[in-house]
Amino acid sequence: MYDLIVIGAGPAGYEAALKASELGKKVLLVEKDRVGGTCLNYGCIPTKSLLHQTHKVSELSDLKRLGITIDNISYDYSKFLSNKDNTVGRLVKGIEFLLKKNNVELIKGEATLESNITIKVNDNLFEGANILIATGAKENTLNIEGFENCITSKAFLDRDLSNTKKVIIIGGGVIGIEIATILTHLKIETVIVEALDEILNGIDEDAIALVKKDLKRSKVKVLTSAKIDKIQETKVYLDDNEIDCDFVIACVGRKPDLSSFDKNNVLVKDGPFIKVDKYFKTNINNIYAVGDCVKGIQLAHYASSCAINIVETLFNKECTFKLDNVPRCIYCDKEISTVGEIAVESDIVVKYDLVANPKAVIENNNRGFYKLIFTKNGLFKGATLVCSKSSDMINLFVSALNQGLTISDMQNDIYPHPSFAEGIKEALSFIKN
Repeated sequence: MYDLIVIGAGPAGYEAALKASELGKKVLLVEKDRVGGTCLNYGCIPTKSLLHQTHKVSELSDLKRLGITIDNISYDYSKFLSNKDNTVGRLVKGIEFLLKKNNVELIKGEATLESNITIKVNDNLFEGANILIATGAKENTLNIEGFENCITSKAFLDRDLSNTKKVIIIGGGVIGIEIATILTHLKIETVIVEALDEILNGIDEDAIALVKKDLKRSKVKVLTSAKIDKIQETKVYLDDNEIDCDFVIACVGRKPDLSSFDKNNVLVKDGPFIKVDKYFKTNINNIYAVGDCVKGIQLAHYASSCAINIVETLFNKECTFKLDNVPRCIYCDKEISTVGEIAVESDIVVKYDLVANPKAVIENNNRGFYKLIFTKNGLFKGATLVCSKSSDMINLFVSALNQGLTISDMQNDIYPHPSFAEGIKEALSFIKN
C-alpha cells in the first residue's frame, strides 16, 4: 500500500508527490497526459513563451528612436511555435527527472476511484492510505448557438498566425487579455467581446484603465456588456451586428476536470467543484482535493503551496506556506501584479506614477504605477503594481503582509538606483508620519 496516491501531475500534484517522497513516504503519481499539467503544457508557460517572442517583434519598432534602423523586418511564426514547444519539453523533462530522482512512481493513465483507498488505472488496482485529487480544470463552454465553432485557448497556442489578419476573442479575463497582447505584438486586428461591464473583473480600476488605454493604442476594439446571438467559424453575430474575422477564440473560464474519476459520485460537490473543508479534506476522511478542482483561487503557485501544506499536515510536519496572501499576476505588456486587500474609505492610499522613474524613462517604459494601501494605523494592507517585471517585485509585498509591516518599517529599506523598485521608496515618501 502506498502512503499517498496523487491523481494529476500538474503543479499541485507533482509538488505534493515530491514533498511526500522527501518525507520518506511511498508515493504513486497518476497522470493521464503529460506531467506539468495544463499550466506547463497548455497554459501559463506556452502563453508566456509566445508573449516573450512576439514582444521582441513589437520592440523592433522602438529601435528607430535609439538611432537603430532595420529594414525589411520579418518573422517566422512556425519558429516561435517550435521554440515554445522546446521550452515546454525541457521543463517537462526536468520534472520527470525530479520525480525519478526522488523515487516517485509515475503511472500514465486515467484513474477512477473504486473505494476510499483504491483506484483503478489501466485495469490495475492500487491502494493508498491517503489519496490527493489534483485533476485540474478544462475549458468552459457557453450555451450560445455555434459556440463549438470557437477554437480553445489551448488550440490557439499551436495555431500558425502567419497569415492571420483579424481575430475575435470571446472573454476579457486574464487569458483573453494575454492572448490579445500576443496578437497586438504582431499587429493582428483584434476584437475582445466581454459579457460583463468591464474587462479583468476584480482587478484595480486604475490598472484596468491603463490596460484599456494600451489596447486602444494597439487598435484593439473592446466590447463590454455584449450579448452574442450566434457564432460561426469566421463571424460573430452581436447585438444585431455581425463581425467578420479569420477565427474566434473562446476564453470564458475553466471548470473542474473530474472526467470519470468519481464515476460512482461518492464525493460531495459544491456546484461543479469537489467540496472540501479548510484543510482540503473531502467528505471521505482520507481523501483530499486541491487546485482547480476545488472552489477558490485558481492559480498554479497557490495550488502547489496548498498541496505541500496538505502533505506536511498529513505526515505530522509543520506547514511551510502561509496561504492568506497570494500574489496574482497578469502578463500583458505592462504586467499587473497584486496582493492583499482593496482599499476602503478610511485607508491610506498612495500612488506613484512611473513617468519620472529613471529606469523606466531610460527604457521608454514609463507608463505604469504603484499603488500601496495601508490601514489608518499604518499597517500595510495591499498593493497593485503595473509595470514591466512587476511579477518579479510583488513578493516584496507578500513578505510585508506576512510579517505585518508598517509604513515606518517599509520606509527604512534601501532600494537600488536606478531601478523600477526604487519607485516603491518614492511612493512611501509621499506618506508623512
